[in-house]
Amino acid sequence: MIKNNNIFYYLYKFSISILSFVFLFFILNFQSSLSFFSIFEISTPSLISIGIYLCIVRFNINPSNTILFLTGFLHDIMNGNNIGTTSIFLLLFRYFISSIILEKISEKDQEEWIYFTIIFILSFCFVFLFNLIINFSIPEFSPIFFHIGITLILFPIINISIDFFSFVSRLIKN
Repeated sequence: MIKNNNIFYYLYKFSISILSFVFLFFILNFQSSLSFFSIFEISTPSLISIGIYLCIVRFNINPSNTILFLTGFLHDIMNGNNIGTTSIFLLLFRYFISSIILEKISEKDQEEWIYFTIIFILSFCFVFLFNLIINFSIPEFSPIFFHIGITLILFPIINISIDFFSFVSRLIKN
């Protein structure tokens, strides 16, 4: 019905794009604000990668490359990071999800955490090597391992929480 009228169809697509941009930008800024807590003083978890993975795999919401690029670019400008590193990470992460996961994941696959781990570490390694080439210095490894570890610990917790809320909502509906 919406596709019959081109104006409403394009307004619908535009509103979905704006909503996904706001959602991703909110997650990135929330992720940055976690550094004010003492537990995440060293490094914050990558909530944006968990959010993008769940949006694409679980909810079939596929953010466009333009949205991911603009979100990462604005985040780099606001935080003073190397311009383009967040955009490269987000685009690589989306590419690896599209090429590796969507062909192999079924509805109730138990290997979802392994796929997320492989995709996250591959994307992170590419961006890490890119930063090494740009900065010509080797950083400390303890914040890097903390960042990877806390992200890989939070993914199953968030995934189980989403399963729990969907189970409770199905119980309430019935």
